[in-house]
Amino acid sequence: MRTRTRKLLNPYAIQPKQPAPRRLPTVRIAPDKVAQFRALARQKGLTPTAALAALVATHADIRQPFGPRVRAKHGPDGKRYGAILPDPKVSEEVAKGLIQDARTAGISLGEAMRQLVDRCLEQSR
Repeated sequence: MRTRTRKLLNPYAIQPKQPAPRRLPTVRIAPDKVAQFRALARQKGLTPTAALAALVATHADIRQPFGPRVRAKHGPDGKRYGAILPDPKVSEEVAKGLIQDARTAGISLGEAMRQLVDRCLEQSR
């Protein structure tokens, strides 16, 4: 009984290894969509990174299939995707679902993330 009490009182005790989060790639996206997504995240009281991680976690529950790659038109500065959303950290399980769904659709992980942001922005209108 004594050792059990000591474990609870010892904050420096070695804990079991926790699963390391997986960092997803940064998302290159159209500048207007970045502005909309950041505004939506701010409205919900989240950082863009936290909002993107929550969006990916929601996809892990829903698992709606992705469509084929949609090419954006060139913007005024000649770039399609001239802005960047941060690279969120998610659990390995959540990341595997996203990667699997992207591969099934034959698209890159970046395109899958862009489609998630597009879905989010469409549903928030």
